[in-house]
Amino acid sequence: MSDKLKQIDKKYFIIFGVIIGLIVFVILLMVILKLLSGPGKNYNKLEQKMVTATQKYLKENPDFVPEEGTSTVIDSATLVSEEYMKELEKYIDDTCTGSIRVMNNGGKALYLPDLQCTEYKTIHLKEKLIDDHLVADSEDKYEGGLYESNGEYIFKGKNVDNFVSFGGLTWRIMKIDENGNLRLIKTNAEKAKKLWDNKYNISVKKNYGINDYQNSYILEYLNESYKNIKNDSNKMHLIPHDVCVGKRSSKDKKISYDVDCAEKLEGQYISIINTLDYPMASLDENCNAVGAGSCTNYNYLKSVISTSWTSTGVSDNTYEVYYISSGYVGSLNANKNNNYNWIVYLSGEELYKSGSGTEADPYIIE
Repeated sequence: MSDKLKQIDKKYFIIFGVIIGLIVFVILLMVILKLLSGPGKNYNKLEQKMVTATQKYLKENPDFVPEEGTSTVIDSATLVSEEYMKELEKYIDDTCTGSIRVMNNGGKALYLPDLQCTEYKTIHLKEKLIDDHLVADSEDKYEGGLYESNGEYIFKGKNVDNFVSFGGLTWRIMKIDENGNLRLIKTNAEKAKKLWDNKYNISVKKNYGINDYQNSYILEYLNESYKNIKNDSNKMHLIPHDVCVGKRSSKDKKISYDVDCAEKLEGQYISIINTLDYPMASLDENCNAVGAGSCTNYNYLKSVISTSWTSTGVSDNTYEVYYISSGYVGSLNANKNNNYNWIVYLSGEELYKSGSGTEADPYIIE
């Protein structure tokens, strides 16, 4: 074979080798990119795909949009059959079912996906809290955490990792109620003190106010505060809740929902604490009465509430209202000024994004 032919063969061999090398490089690059993207991110993209498809579905089917204060669930099978998205397996290499809960909170839509796959499940905040903080009966009785009680899960103790941040504000999660909703308290009191009520009271013939929460000025302040929330990422998470507005006798120190919650005001978005909230957060076995000094022990609310109005009126008269100061319960004429912290509710179905619940690393939701 001539030297010229040998050079041609060598040239083609080199070209062939380069092509093979490029193909191998491309394949390796694709594998690396797939590994770097990770299955979790793919699942998150699928959750977002379901949200986008649901938004389009409701835009074109407005009859299915939930009314304010209610929710509806759209499953992935409906979105697929109506051709708003492909079968889930087309988006990810797994066997999955999914749905979207659509909540109409104050006229703001909140879309909460739920994806259940062989190798992945959507993590909701409520489930994360129970998994992270549920305290077993066998554990130290003063161990702070989440305690199950009469169908609720209540945060108790001095050091509990129950911080959550959304809409630019930080809150403490007080409990998961019997309906699975989360009760939260804002970590900071409102800047301006407010009187509870100062209407003319015919029973004493003075402007002492009337201790009926449902017709009080403080309720008007709270409703106005809700209307003034401009941050949609905050407002859309807030769900309507019942406020305990039962009155309590000055002689009745019993820690019981039968007293404070004997009467309820429905459909509120922002409220304030009642006389039960403080003792319910204590782990001290001697915290056995509303206003007992022992209730300040092993209690995270001690660092949250310095002084605050409650929603609980005094049943002995028509003008006094209970307040909490440094853990102790007293009563004031409704026309006095006092601090208060917002109480709000979340559905518990919010997507857990990150965080461990500490003050430095609060839970973050989507």
